[in-house]
Amino acid sequence: MTDFCINGRFLTQPISGVQRVARQLCRALARNPAKDSFSLVIPPGAEAEADRIGLPFEITGGAADAPLGGVLWENRALAKAARGRYLINLTNRFPLALKRGAVLIHDAHVFDLPSTYKPVFGFFYRSLYRLAVTRGLDLVTVSEFSRARLSQALGIDSDRWTIIKSGIDHILEPEPDFSVLQRFGLVPEGYLLTVGALSGHKNLAALKLLARALAEQGRELVAVGDMSPAVYAGADLGEGLKHVGQVDDGALRALMENARCFVFPSQYEGFGLPPLEAMALGCPVATSDIAPLREACGEACIFFDPDDPEDIAERVLALSNDAAQRIHLGNAGREVTRNLTWDHSAKKWLDLLSVASKSSRVLRSNSHST
Repeated sequence: MTDFCINGRFLTQPISGVQRVARQLCRALARNPAKDSFSLVIPPGAEAEADRIGLPFEITGGAADAPLGGVLWENRALAKAARGRYLINLTNRFPLALKRGAVLIHDAHVFDLPSTYKPVFGFFYRSLYRLAVTRGLDLVTVSEFSRARLSQALGIDSDRWTIIKSGIDHILEPEPDFSVLQRFGLVPEGYLLTVGALSGHKNLAALKLLARALAEQGRELVAVGDMSPAVYAGADLGEGLKHVGQVDDGALRALMENARCFVFPSQYEGFGLPPLEAMALGCPVATSDIAPLREACGEACIFFDPDDPEDIAERVLALSNDAAQRIHLGNAGREVTRNLTWDHSAKKWLDLLSVASKSSRVLRSNSHST
């Protein structure tokens, strides 16, 4: 039996930011000499995805893709399989009876913007996070901002948290799929790009004025993100934006590398993955002036007030029309993101586990090797 097991429910879920972090971190652990100390515990039907991750895995319980199947699987099959071992949970959730393990909580969104959640959903997650505290689980988050907000919301000392930043080098792995430009009628440097699901806090409606101004210059503002009916029905899509829906990583890389610049008007983030992905590819970035993005992006981008459409339009247009500034920020972005790798994130997790685990067993390999 392995020293540590990992909640593999994320392999049955649609890939959003949280699931991407879980997948990439597990892939990085699979590259580490300590990989055989881990077992990815998965429901039936996730074997092919687990093979692609590369960690040892074990199958337990029934299917987890039904409406309540995932909840039941986590609290029955997973809880039983993890008994006596240290369980690592990477997507905010964990079995309710868990007494030994770690949970990665990405942000305090459910406390800070409760109106964006259905009441039952919000109550469940707030209660779950409080349970993680009272159970004495090891708490992990992705930024100083999230640590501060979660500590305040949960009434605990910030020292309870370990910060492990996400990697962004996954965006460098796929070959760029330039066919996406032809598919959507785009010309290199003839468009600006934004990425985000069509939910309220992503703030796409604030880009209307910018989109109109760009159109007058013969340029487009392209939006990549989830357009599922459940989200679409209640969202202000932003007049004038060209929505292309979700795309794979190869297409996203091509869109970022060929965009004139990247715009990110989000009003709330725990970490801020999309602008960092763009920066890693040398795409100049203009983003919201909010604490987590200041923390993540440093001085390698242009900041604007996400609540002021005129400020957004003015600052982004200035960047779009300044070739020298775009080159400078493209170079600065690559430098800022150079050390944000998944292998580094995995090393931080191994450091945490070597201290946090009370198991008598030790990692089979030197966890300090990378």
